[in-house]
Amino acid sequence: MPSTPETSTLPAAETGGRDETEGVEGQAEFSFSLGIPWVSDLPPKHILVVDDDQTIRELVAVSVARTGYRVDTAGDGEEGWRALCRNRYDLVITDHHMPRLSGLNMIKRLRSVSDEPPCILISGDLPTPESAVREIIRRGAVMAKPFSTEELIEQVYSLLLHGGCMEA
Repeated sequence: MPSTPETSTLPAAETGGRDETEGVEGQAEFSFSLGIPWVSDLPPKHILVVDDDQTIRELVAVSVARTGYRVDTAGDGEEGWRALCRNRYDLVITDHHMPRLSGLNMIKRLRSVSDEPPCILISGDLPTPESAVREIIRRGAVMAKPFSTEELIEQVYSLLLHGGCMEA
């Protein structure tokens, strides 16, 4: 029987004002309150951020969490795949180049069983033409590095609002 990761909450004073929950398996969950009454009544969208670079992973996670989403993180494609098998996510944001399982191969594995959730693949270079990558991702987006957090948040909003269908 697989074990369920335990979580512990870090005080906001120790995390720069954000609530951060860290899992035993190295996953961290970030969340922020927007302070808007009707927004806090809605269940927040759940987003998975996968990147082997801890600095990028945390930057993306905190940026997305500041907009009011629940965020889990994973350090590579295999960890990301395990998280996808355990939880339901509304969106996946993943780097491409990672050890053990690349972001594109994690998305291929996901798409072999489901068209959900939409995915954002982040890469400085892609191993195949972008049209082939878009065919694999189906629902989502490809973002080139470097990117701004504003561009990322616009893409997140767009995919969560409009369902993430990519143009051919």
